Amino acid sequence: MKRIHTTSIRFYFIFLFLIWSLVIAVLTYWTIEHNAQLTHELAENQARASFNKDKAFRLWLTMHGPVFIPVSEDYQPDPYLEHIEDRDVRTPSGTLLTMINPARVVRELDKEYGELVAVAGRVTSLTPLNPLNKPDEWETAALLRFEHGAREIIEYTDINGEPYLRLIEALPIKKGCLQCHQALADKTNNIGGAVTITLPMKNFLTRQAVENRRDVEFFVIAWLVGAVGLLVALFHLQRQIREKEKVVQSLAASQSRTAAILESALDCIISINSDGIIVEINPATEKTFGYQRSSMIGRDLAELIIPAEYRELHHAGLKRILATGESSILNTRIETMAQHASGDQFPVEVSITRFDDDKETIFTAYLRDLTEAHQLRDKLTYQASHDALTGLLNRRAFEKHVKYVFNNVDESTQHCMLYLDLDQFKVVNDSCGHVAGDELLRQISNILQKVKRASDTLARLGGDEFGLLLEGCPLDNAEQIAAELINAFQQYHFYWEDRVFTVGVSIGLVPVQGRFAEFSELLSAADAACYQAKEEGRNRFHIFTHDDEELSNRIGEMGWVSRIQEAINEDRLLLYKQTIQPVGEAGKTDKLHYEVLLRMQQPDGSIIGPDKFIPAAERYNLMLSVDKWVINKVFFWLSKLGDKLEQINLCSINLSGASITDSSLAPYIQSKIQKYKIPPRVICFEITETAAITNLVKATGFLDELHKLGCMFALDDFGSGVSSYGYLKNLPVDYLKFDGEFIRDIASNPINLAMVKSINEIGHMMGKKTIAEYVEDQQTLDLLNKIGVDFAQGYFFSKPEAVERPFHA
Repeated sequence: MKRIHTTSIRFYFIFLFLIWSLVIAVLTYWTIEHNAQLTHELAENQARASFNKDKAFRLWLTMHGPVFIPVSEDYQPDPYLEHIEDRDVRTPSGTLLTMINPARVVRELDKEYGELVAVAGRVTSLTPLNPLNKPDEWETAALLRFEHGAREIIEYTDINGEPYLRLIEALPIKKGCLQCHQALADKTNNIGGAVTITLPMKNFLTRQAVENRRDVEFFVIAWLVGAVGLLVALFHLQRQIREKEKVVQSLAASQSRTAAILESALDCIISINSDGIIVEINPATEKTFGYQRSSMIGRDLAELIIPAEYRELHHAGLKRILATGESSILNTRIETMAQHASGDQFPVEVSITRFDDDKETIFTAYLRDLTEAHQLRDKLTYQASHDALTGLLNRRAFEKHVKYVFNNVDESTQHCMLYLDLDQFKVVNDSCGHVAGDELLRQISNILQKVKRASDTLARLGGDEFGLLLEGCPLDNAEQIAAELINAFQQYHFYWEDRVFTVGVSIGLVPVQGRFAEFSELLSAADAACYQAKEEGRNRFHIFTHDDEELSNRIGEMGWVSRIQEAINEDRLLLYKQTIQPVGEAGKTDKLHYEVLLRMQQPDGSIIGPDKFIPAAERYNLMLSVDKWVINKVFFWLSKLGDKLEQINLCSINLSGASITDSSLAPYIQSKIQKYKIPPRVICFEITETAAITNLVKATGFLDELHKLGCMFALDDFGSGVSSYGYLKNLPVDYLKFDGEFIRDIASNPINLAMVKSINEIGHMMGKKTIAEYVEDQQTLDLLNKIGVDFAQGYFFSKPEAVERPFHA
């Protein structure tokens, strides 16, 4: 369609161009012809003027009689007038005069005039007196025509290659003419002869050529202007057409896209008129509501998809919008219910727009089926509050429910909390894998659900930990439920492939009754009671009481767990150092030996010692994180010493028993040595004798691996174990550090002195150096020097100071 339209426009402009060119050509031709006609008119008028002057002069001479002029050498009497009697006369003075007829006068005048203005005229007739007046062929033909009534004849001709106009007009016979031309007396037509005017056309034609050239130039310019105007108009019109076509195409494409969007839209789109009649729908509407398009178009919207209880509101709202133009539901999103063709109702989200034109008002509703969204919301809500493995409430939902119960508890109502921790779950998980462990947890959940009351709330709090809130349950009833749970576990056996496991449970029982303000306090109390049940022999329950000192201490330790984690995250653990001095002159050296000690800074800025938080960290498996933090910080500090690092002989770092048996610690230390480029020879790790003996195989492997790197080891608190010497030969340590209880009163306790002597001698025999700590006075130092102890440490030499402070030899 576009090509045909453009072609027609071009054809139209070509037609206009041809018409314009034809008009210019016709005007040019007409102007040239008109110029030629004017030229002829001018020439002819000038020739006639010359003829009229010639004629008037002849007639005047004829009318006034003959003219006489003196006879001279240049003018002799005219031989053609001899027949006239008085041709010659003599004046009284004797001058001879001769008659000159009008023809000769005019001829000579014409000769002079012709030389002056280049216009020649002469008289002629069929019977001339003077042969000079004999007519030529053209003049003869003209004279003959005059005989038949013609009076003027004009001819444009070339004479000697030049253009001329020849005009000949008849001369009438006057009375005076017969004096010389007696032969004309019998002329019946009163025409005696004619006068011929020969007019040069060169000047006229030159002027005509100038006019023609000027006119042609004008018309050429006019043609070019018109042609350019047509081209400009053509290009402008074509551009407008192209722009309009682009707009039309864009609109068509937009309409196509809109149609495609409507066709492929997943949401329902329904348009209704002001009467609520459906005028248009998209395919998604058919799919969502179960109707065919043909059965919806032209029907009342309310009857098809709006539930019966909302139809009156729909009609009333439609009337109000049309009457007032105001509505709170236009261009907003609302949730409501819709009705399927089957009669089932489902939730939808609706947004309505209004469009008004000169003809009608159209409302378009955009509806989205929220069934899946609500199902997903419910599923996510369930997942957010339930454990994915067991289907029980999770810790967060349990906490929320417990808080709700707390807010509604009164002094007359007692609730109880059971905290259950499975025994032997780790054995099943480690020996049979996590799949077996997951199946065990599912089966345990079923056991718990069977025992609990309908009013109780059961939740999985962690890996193998469960919480059971007994609402409105006195303590004696709670004890009975706890006993039933333990009995159910005693009768339960877990079968996995060809293996059978007996799984027990330890329960912490906490009476609530308004005694706990926070869920964390309740959980801490229940956890402490459960831990006590485990220490009492497992597969039993323990009741929490507020006056139970041991449980209170344990709860205090549990409180340290979060405080330690916060201190690690907030970088509030602090490093201190204390020097270790050589004993005696033989051990003197310029290099330094430090032990790194740990402190914690409280949020209020106060500093507390390790005895406050290390026991809790060890009990609740936080020591690996603490030890890694210390190692990273010490290595970083050493890397910043630069050349001063050469002044340090050894830097001792304490490690817990849980850390040295963890397979991740040795690679961690190696990576930090490489990262900070610390020479391993300056690093000495201190481990307690008890920690090393507890897991001798793993401890020995750990020591061997780091020994190969060049690190040193010290066995701390040596002598506290019952079989110290037996283990010592199997441990690749470099230093023995006496238990401080032996050193503290060595000067007053002979037994301790003997123990120190014995350990020092055996250590030296094994090639190990000895270190005594808690040295607080000169007397103790002198005894150690006498015994031969290598190094001493204590307040007698220095107190611990922050590692950031400058060190000195």
